[in-house]
This record gives sequence, structure tokens and C-alpha cells, in this order.
Amino acid sequence: MFEYASAIAGLGLFLSGLHFLSASMKPLVGKRMRLVLSRTSGAYITSALSGVMLGAITQSTSGATFVCMGLVNSGAIQFKKVLNILAWSSVGGSLLVFLVAIDIRLAGLIFIGIVGVSHLFNVDRIDQVKYLVAILFALGIMFLGLGMIKESSHLLRESQWIRDFIEFSAETTTICFLIGILFTLITQSASTSTIIGITLVISGIIPFYAAIILVLGSNLGSGLSLLFLTSHLNGTQKQISCYQFLTKLSGVLILMPLFILLPGIFEIFFGGAGSMASKSEIAFQVSIFYLVLQVTGAFAVSIFQSKIATVLKDLFPDSEHDSLSKTKYIYPEAVDNPDIAINLIKKEQDRLIFTLSLYLEPLRENEGDFMPVKDRYEANIKLANEIKQFIDDLSHHELGKEMSSILELQSRNEAIISLLNSLYTFTSTVSETENYKEGLSGSIIESLHLILSLMEETAESDENIDMLIDLTSDKSQLMDTIRNSLLSDTSSNVANRKSMFVSTRVFERIIWQLRQMLGSTQQVL
Repeated sequence: MFEYASAIAGLGLFLSGLHFLSASMKPLVGKRMRLVLSRTSGAYITSALSGVMLGAITQSTSGATFVCMGLVNSGAIQFKKVLNILAWSSVGGSLLVFLVAIDIRLAGLIFIGIVGVSHLFNVDRIDQVKYLVAILFALGIMFLGLGMIKESSHLLRESQWIRDFIEFSAETTTICFLIGILFTLITQSASTSTIIGITLVISGIIPFYAAIILVLGSNLGSGLSLLFLTSHLNGTQKQISCYQFLTKLSGVLILMPLFILLPGIFEIFFGGAGSMASKSEIAFQVSIFYLVLQVTGAFAVSIFQSKIATVLKDLFPDSEHDSLSKTKYIYPEAVDNPDIAINLIKKEQDRLIFTLSLYLEPLRENEGDFMPVKDRYEANIKLANEIKQFIDDLSHHELGKEMSSILELQSRNEAIISLLNSLYTFTSTVSETENYKEGLSGSIIESLHLILSLMEETAESDENIDMLIDLTSDKSQLMDTIRNSLLSDTSSNVANRKSMFVSTRVFERIIWQLRQMLGSTQQVL
């Protein structure tokens, strides 16, 4: 009974260690890491090395993929440049598999000992060290768990029905391949499934051939798992996840037929693995095959990268929401050149201003393929926040005469965000009013549309600046008169009067915000 409990506890320690390792690695993929990836994504070799580094840090296909998605969504890296990083991230993820080839229980004990000493002397409180301590602790309990599983592997060999099932699965390539896929779908990690396969083969439960088939299945399962995780995504994010899946699939499609049809090649390459090799040699040989599998997939998709990217864009085109929420002009490297950065920020802000009147189109027209106001608002706010982050990054650099322009752009950006919030509130409130296209609400909508249209034109030139200044003059007295009439009017229902009352308040706030933003725009121009 104790041995069974030890095996279960070993599995629990291993899975817990894997979870802690993923969690402790996340802080390392921070702002500096993203900056390094964005700056090394130019040449093929540097981007490939960046991908290996990302994979080694995340130790997760899905984790590396989501990091790449974030880089593209934030505008830090272009879609085509991130593909090399994405493809080679799986190569870095093979590091964990190689660690199994050593005396893992001894390594686990050493790691746990180091963690204990660091806690004893409070070394773990140092910021530069605490992440390393967390990683060593995760690796320590993971290796100890694997060691406990290995020690209990004789239980599997002694169980007749388990031995029969594993032997049957090992002799049937299809079943062994499917088990590899299933293991990975459950554990969400090809490395984990491969490590389990290594543990089984060095324990004498399955032959070397079955371990390789298991590795192939787990690699494909990793790609399938990622597709399931990203099934709700679309556009560029879907393209990235599919590209990673194709990387996994390519390695399997190339190596699996070779391994099945020409096993002699692999026997020469691995030096007769599984026959005269020791347990440690077998573990290392399976780890080598896992690495070769990742490299093969990375090279395969790199050769046809342009064609694959074109096909994926046709299959999963960017939605209007994605296009509106992404930066078009600013890029991270521009922070090193303030003059260029200032012009790029203004262009991005003008993009937002040019679309303000579109918030009112669904209220003005009965028919038309209009983007939902909520979706437009969310996309615009996301873009405005990206601009804000870029301005903050720029302000941390040494600036001279450009500082005043940066502050003006910062003020303008805050004004745009406030205006977007008010516009969304206005459209939501007015749409609750019955027959809002008629009477007072219709007049307010048309007046605001005219002002916003002129504001868009003023962003390019100051030709209509005088008219816009007049239209955005103080309207508080007029709005107070309208609201008083609404309060005294008992002919319409309470809900409509309340909606109109709120609408006039928001309209008045929008006019004031436009006047404030007009002053910021004149300073920028």
C-alpha cells in the first residue's frame, strides 16, 4: 500500500512542480524580455535564438504562443517576424526533457537543499534571487516526484493487466501514437508526456520503439491542445496558433514515416538504442529524438513561411475590431528617436479622431453594415491605452525640448479617452429612448455628428477651426432650458424623459471635452 501511495505522491509532486515551474517562469517574460524579443526579431538566426530562449524560459508551447500573440497585438513585433520566434520556441522547450537524462533524484535533492539554505539566510528576499529560488524549488519537487515514480515502476511491471495493456499498446503503433496524443491533451505539455515515456522505457515497461512513437504522438497532441485552447480566437491570434500547430504537425509528418519505414537509419543514428544501451543512454537518446523532432518542424515551416502566412491570412483574416485596436504607426524602437516618436503618436491619435463620428452612424441610419458601438469602443480604448503606454515609455528617456510636446500629446490622449467614454455613454443612453431619430434627440444626434465631422477635418488642417470653436462654445444655458422643459413635460413617459435628461447632460460634457481637445489639437499642430 505504501508503494502505491508513493507512486501517486510522486505523480502529484511532478505535476505540482510543473505547475510551479510555469508560474515562476512568468515574471521572467516581462517587459525586458518582450523588448529583447522585439529587438532580435529581424534576422533569421537572431529570431530563432530568441525563440529558443523564450521556449527555455516558458517550458510550454501554449505559454510561448501566447507571449508571441501579445507581442503582435501590442505592435512590438510584426506578424511575419514573430513566426521564426514561434517556430523555434519548441526547441527551447526540450530543455526540460534533457534534464530527465541525468540522475534526477539527486538533482532534486540538491535543488531543495539550495532552496532551504536560501530561506535560512533570507537570500530569497532579494529581488534578483527570489525568482531563481522559486524555479529551483519547482524543479526540485518535480525531479523528486519523477524519482518516486521510477522507484515505484516495478508495480506496473508486476501488475499483469497493466503489463498486458502496455505491451499491447507498445506493439500497436496506432494505439501507442494515440496514447501519446491523449497524454498531452490531459497534461497540456508534450515535454511532460515525453518525460513519462522516458520513465517507462528506462524502467523496462515499454521498448525504445514505443517510446519514440509516444513522443511523436505527444508532439502532435501539443499542437492539437493549442488549437483547442485558442478555438475562440480569430484573426492574427488564430493565425499564430495555427502556425504553431503546423510546426508540430510538420515534424511528425516528416519523421514518423521515416522511423516506421526506415528504422535502420535511426538505429545507426542512435547507436542501437534499446538493445545494448544503458538506462541513462536510452533516456538521452529519447531526449535527442525529441529535440530533432522540434528542429525538423521549425525548419520545415521556415522553408514555406511566406506561403503558410498568406494561406493563414486568407483563412483567418483580421476582423475590423482587430484592425482598429492595433497600432498602425508607432513601434517600440521609435522611443529612441523622440522627433519621430512624436509624429507617430500624433498619427495614431488622429486615427482615433477620424472615427469619432462613426459612433453615431447606427443612430442616424436604419440600414447599413455598422460595427457594434460596444465593439468599436473596446477597440478604440485598447488602441488609446497602447498609445498611452508608448508615451509613458518615451517619457522615461532623456528628453530636451521635446518634453513639452510629449506632455501635450499625453494630455491630448487623456482627452481622447475621456471623449470615447462619453460617446459610448451617449449612444447607449440615446438608443434607449423611443423614436430617438425624431424630435429633440434626433436634433442632438445630428448636431453632434456635424461637430465630430468638423473635428475630424480640423485634425488635418485648421480650415474650419473658427466654425468649430463657435459650435463648441458654452451650451450650458441652452441645455438647462431643455432639461427644465423635460421636467415640466408630463405628456411623455418617465423612462423617455429620464433618458433624454441624461443624454443632454452627456451631450453637454462631450461639447466641453471637444472644446478642451480642440485646444490640445491646436497646440500639437
